[in-house]
Amino acid sequence: MINQIEHIITTLRDSDVYIEHIFMRGGCYKFHLFLKSIYPDAKPYIHQDKDHIATKIHNRLFDIRGSIEPKFEELYSPLKNDDVDMVRSWSFSRNQLLQICECSFCGEPIIYDVNVCSM
Repeated sequence: MINQIEHIITTLRDSDVYIEHIFMRGGCYKFHLFLKSIYPDAKPYIHQDKDHIATKIHNRLFDIRGSIEPKFEELYSPLKNDDVDMVRSWSFSRNQLLQICECSFCGEPIIYDVNVCSM
């Protein structure tokens, strides 16, 4: 079962260079919902710093990088109802930048900032 979960995560993560960034920088709760759609018994766990969600499936924690090492599992606890609204509001698209490419002349990144480019 663990190998199947790892395979699903790896397949998704490797589908695009931005996938890991999206689900590690604002989209982690949405990644939990994705896993829960496949594994209905999946439970959300929040990092002690309240900045990341992992998913517990079959007594193992996972995020978009795969299985979380057992030595780090103690940093997570079950998501409480008081924190659900907070994690639902997390969003990569509202809080992060995307590097589109590098300038062919100077090598500096050309980025898309949703806060500057949106109307």
